[in-house]
Amino acid sequence: MIGVIMHVRTKPDKTDEFIALTTQLQRDVHANEPDTLLFQVLRSQGDQNSFAFMELFTSEEARKAHARQPYHVAMSAAGYACLEGEPDIRSFDPLGQLALTGAVA
Repeated sequence: MIGVIMHVRTKPDKTDEFIALTTQLQRDVHANEPDTLLFQVLRSQGDQNSFAFMELFTSEEARKAHARQPYHVAMSAAGYACLEGEPDIRSFDPLGQLALTGAVA
């Protein structure tokens, strides 16, 4: 398993567009990627232009396959155009037993 956490800031005038793009991406990932165990975008409570992606994949190949999905490729350019600065992307190895409960659509 591999976990990825990505933090991004949006340009204030692009935040609503970014939310629409990432909300659709979440739907697409949940519907089409069984080897993506968790894909959730979070919005900061204290900074409305700050977002974090939490991702958990069954394998490195699943992580790579996620980035190659047509819907991911299609939204990437538009999504990156909404960002202020570069994303902070970090990969992690999960510790202990995985316990995911409940799914949010």
